[in-house]
Amino acid sequence: MLINEVLKEKKPALIAIRDTEISEENPYTIEERRKMIKEEYGDSVKIITIPDIGEICYGRRVGYKIRRIRLDNQTEEISGAKIRDSQKRVIWLTGNMGAGKTSLAYLLKDRLNAVVLDGDEMRASISLGAGFSKKDRNEHNLRVARLAKILHAQGHNVVVAVIAPFRETRKKINDICDPYWIYVCGGATGKDKPYEPPENPDVVIDPLSESLSESLEKIIEEVGKIT
Repeated sequence: MLINEVLKEKKPALIAIRDTEISEENPYTIEERRKMIKEEYGDSVKIITIPDIGEICYGRRVGYKIRRIRLDNQTEEISGAKIRDSQKRVIWLTGNMGAGKTSLAYLLKDRLNAVVLDGDEMRASISLGAGFSKKDRNEHNLRVARLAKILHAQGHNVVVAVIAPFRETRKKINDICDPYWIYVCGGATGKDKPYEPPENPDVVIDPLSESLSESLEKIIEEVGKIT
């Protein structure tokens, strides 16, 4: 909005990107931010990188003015974080191996025009070489959560089909991407397949008592058709 106001005045716009560290609040690299701005504004703006400074000091006759452009009150109150978090767009299908998470995920993909992050594909890419110890599973799940957050921030609907077997890990996932939790019952059992069922999932799916289409509609009714 601010950039648009400057461009309306037919003046050149210089955008300074702060070289901030990657964090949950700032998930993009400088190059990713530069690319997004260029895709939006093209050659009508110039982009530079500046250190992660907290203030700007200037003396007399610096050769340019520092001017604040005041926008309407509603726009002034908008923050990037509020925009990113205004709608939940991450749906996480949790449940043991063989419960049917992937099949349901791809039905949701078609219905919501979503990106699917499937457990097997994630292990073959962002978690290549990771094992199945509790520590490795925890790290794998958090990597997927961070990827889901980035895709969500870019405006995508995201459906995750990853077991996420431990309650403590799911709490950490909540802090990262705050998904809708869909618990798909059934699947593998036994001591070699540890799974701690969620205590308060948003939706419970029981493949033994409902069809895939019925399960799909239950989820859609809860999360709405997010577009």
